[in-house]
Amino acid sequence: MKKILAIDDQQLVLLSLEKHLSDIGYTIKCASDGQSGLELFDSFKPDIVIVDINMDGMSGLEVIENIRQEKKSDVKILVMSGNTNEDTIVDGFDLGIDDYMKKPLSLNEISARIARIFGIKSKKKLDNSSKGQIIIGKTKSAKKIVNARKLF
Repeated sequence: MKKILAIDDQQLVLLSLEKHLSDIGYTIKCASDGQSGLELFDSFKPDIVIVDINMDGMSGLEVIENIRQEKKSDVKILVMSGNTNEDTIVDGFDLGIDDYMKKPLSLNEISARIARIFGIKSKKKLDNSSKGQIIIGKTKSAKKIVNARKLF
């Protein structure tokens, strides 16, 4: 069973990821800040790390840099962030990330990207219980989506 470490300072994001990814067969551990994430990284030994860029304290880029340069790990790293600054995205790829997803995004999209990174043939049958569920970011567009959904 593949192990995933998720690092994000938004508890709602972590809870959504944890439930969805464990429901489809992954073992997942979560950390709400970069330092805790790095400590979990050492003990959990994940196959993939999902990390946000904009976090208080240690940023996601600092987490990635630590994993790549200090820990000398080639673990797969997937960034999930509301940060759309092109320089930040390029910096992430320069540090060796495997994919960059802009929030908000669906849980099924995350599943498909993880499967691609692991080289798992993506099944057409996605988890319908998560269909349309979106992980909310801090962006203005994410807030608009939340507000629009409240109207229905």
